[in-house]
This record gives sequence, C-alpha cells and structure tokens, in this order.
Amino acid sequence: MKRRQVIFFVTGLIAGLISVTLGSLESLIGILGLAYGVGPLFFFAVLGGIVITGAWRRIQADLLRYLAGMVLCTITYVVSMFTFFAVGGFSPNWFGVRPSANIIDFRVDVWLGLVAAGIVGASGITLFTFLLTGKWSYSLLRRLMLAGFLTILVTFMANLPFHNYWSFLGVLLPLGSAICSCLVGAQIWQHPEVTRQVAATAPTA
Repeated sequence: MKRRQVIFFVTGLIAGLISVTLGSLESLIGILGLAYGVGPLFFFAVLGGIVITGAWRRIQADLLRYLAGMVLCTITYVVSMFTFFAVGGFSPNWFGVRPSANIIDFRVDVWLGLVAAGIVGASGITLFTFLLTGKWSYSLLRRLMLAGFLTILVTFMANLPFHNYWSFLGVLLPLGSAICSCLVGAQIWQHPEVTRQVAATAPTA
C-alpha cells in the first residue's frame, strides 16, 4: 500500500473510531452521532486525506461540490442504516430465518441487512467520488462492494467470542470507514491532475 493510500486509510480509521466512540455515549449526543454523524465524519476523513496528500490537484471540486459531497455522504449513511433495519427486520418473514434478539447476535437477518446496507453505501460513495472527479467508475463500485463484504466478514469473526458493542460496531465502523476512504483516495490519485488538463487545452502562442 502506498503512503498516500495509508494516509486515507488512517483518516478513515480515525473517523470510524470517533463515530463508534460517540455512539457508545448513553446520551442524545451518542444517539445523534451514531444516527447522523457517521456520514459527515467519513466526508471529513476523505477531505483530510485530500488535503494531506495534495490530491486536491486531481479533482475539480469547488466549495459547492464539497458541500454537496457532505450532504451526499450524510444521506448515504442514513439510507444505508434504514436499509439495514428494513432488510434485517423483514428477512425473518421473507426468508423464514431466525430473528436476532439483538444485532450483536449476528444471525442471518443481520448478515442480510448489512450486505444490503453495504451495497447502498458502496453506491453512494461511488457517486460521491464521481462528484469529486467527474468520472464514474464501475471498478470502484465493485471494489467498495467487496470491501463491504470483507468488513462484514471480519466483524462477524471478531464478534464471535465477545458479542458486545465494541466487537460489533467497534470493528464494523472503523474498518469499513478506513477501507472505503482508502479506496476513494486511490481512485482520486488515478485521476489526472486538473492543472495538466488545463495546460493541455490552453491555446499556444
């Protein structure tokens, strides 16, 4: 992994750790942080990676695009969370699976909910990257979906011996945020520098 990708990974990891720490607070701040704070924190993780690595030279985003990106990241997480609860809640009726008494039980209904939420999240993050670079990437979408599945698998394995908040969300959110931020950063760095594009199209004397 290149240094630039490591930076994006670390900023995403920090954002995920902040999210899960806020969510552990037994207060209104904890509830709101877990419900609405994960998306904006992911946005700021990517933004931090862009600033630190100098990747801003490779994107065409202005203030309006950044604001739209933050709104999109927020909506993506909220919709993903709704998808998780919807699919996980209805899957016992749809597929006849045994329902989990708590999400940390991590039965089939939780698996299905997380996979569905991961697909929604991957789509939203790909759209967010498109907003920054102006280029849609099906390859990035596939990699984000795969990353989501691997994150779920690692979370499942980490949760097996413990079955608590930190073995579930404490693994899921930081790891997912870190990997997705890393993939977005790698995609941005594949994009040609904007300054070079401008120079190439500028009229010659």
